[in-house]
Amino acid sequence: MSCLLAKAGAHARVLGLIPGGGPALLTSPAADLTLDDLQKLTDALLGCGASINEINTLRKHLESLKGGGMAQMAAPAPLACLILSDVIGDPLDMIASGPSVPDPTTYAQAYQILERYQLVGTIPPRILERLDQGRRGQIPETPKPGDALFEQVSNQ
Repeated sequence: MSCLLAKAGAHARVLGLIPGGGPALLTSPAADLTLDDLQKLTDALLGCGASINEINTLRKHLESLKGGGMAQMAAPAPLACLILSDVIGDPLDMIASGPSVPDPTTYAQAYQILERYQLVGTIPPRILERLDQGRRGQIPETPKPGDALFEQVSNQ
């Protein structure tokens, strides 16, 4: 899917259907991570009782399409998404880890979740390295509220 999104030009129109349970259907490890890394992290987070919001905060910083990544990849094409929520309160940035919306969370917050549950020494080192790079500003943050990127995005 990311290849098709990256090819969309300004004259294309991109339509997305984002269902509850989207993270399982839309797994896209960041370039330096593997699916196995993400599976181990998810198992550890579920095993320690992390909330869906905490899990999604980490997903947004470890996967390429989540946390506004779908909108970023589709740009400059306009993106229209139909979103079906399975998250209490319907926060768009948490439904399917927010592929088409700004991400108010940070790499630092994602790392703090691992610290809170004492997972820093138990998860794949590549995950820790990516979060550290993000905290140090060596890799870009996810697109944030106010980013002009989202002027071309409609979420329903």
